[in-house]
Amino acid sequence: MSVGDLGRRNADSNADHGRVYTCLKAAAIDYRFRPGEQIMIGELAERLRVSSTPVRETLIRLQTEALLETAPRRGFFAKTLNLKEMSDLVQLRFLILKGAIEQATDVIANGAAIALSWIIPDSAGVGDTRSTARTANRTTLDQPDEAVRYIEEASESVAALCHNDAILRALENMNDRTHYVCMIDLERVGRLMEVQLMLDELCLALQRSDVAGVVAVLKNYRDELTERMPALVKEGISRAYTTPSRMLIASQFDAGLPTLRKPVVANRSVFPRR
Repeated sequence: MSVGDLGRRNADSNADHGRVYTCLKAAAIDYRFRPGEQIMIGELAERLRVSSTPVRETLIRLQTEALLETAPRRGFFAKTLNLKEMSDLVQLRFLILKGAIEQATDVIANGAAIALSWIIPDSAGVGDTRSTARTANRTTLDQPDEAVRYIEEASESVAALCHNDAILRALENMNDRTHYVCMIDLERVGRLMEVQLMLDELCLALQRSDVAGVVAVLKNYRDELTERMPALVKEGISRAYTTPSRMLIASQFDAGLPTLRKPVVANRSVFPRR
């Protein structure tokens, strides 16, 4: 085998690893595997038309990210939605964000947060007189799946102000693990408008260098999610048990998934997502 052939083979292998990871992580985040279902490496490899190596390595990686579970000598299993775990994760996400904001107090006071005015989404129902921070390049939040990504990107951009990579990576993981229930929350009638107003208040507090105000907005969001969590988990479990996941995964892999989270807006974060 020539050096060129070996290079192409390695490139193909790396591409397979990347595509398998993107596909299976998206499936785990969205609970497309049935809760508690054993995940068979050989079956997935056959469906995705790759060797078992990238599938096995992806499952190990997802288990370390707490997106899958393992059992000794039994293999990998899909996560089961758990009320206490989801409530704990929402609380931990708030504490991570609060710590990041408090660590970034000086940065916020020096006006760096003005660059985050993009987090105010467009809102047909809210007049522009509410804020002078609104810009011509805005995003309208009219779909729950887009809105939950937007909130995640906004929270990560705020956390990035503290310039602490470990904090940001921890927050990204919390966002991944709560993504499913947060998206269900946004399906409630009127909830998207509430989120738009929340982001408006968050950005205005940042621009005023009002750290306490920023924390208060995030605390209110945490409290709202915590209050609704029993209903969100119940609905999430019902959906997860009725999703025909495996064929969906195969069809998405065939189409090719460019990213786990399609960027909603550009240049939002100090640290790019992995």
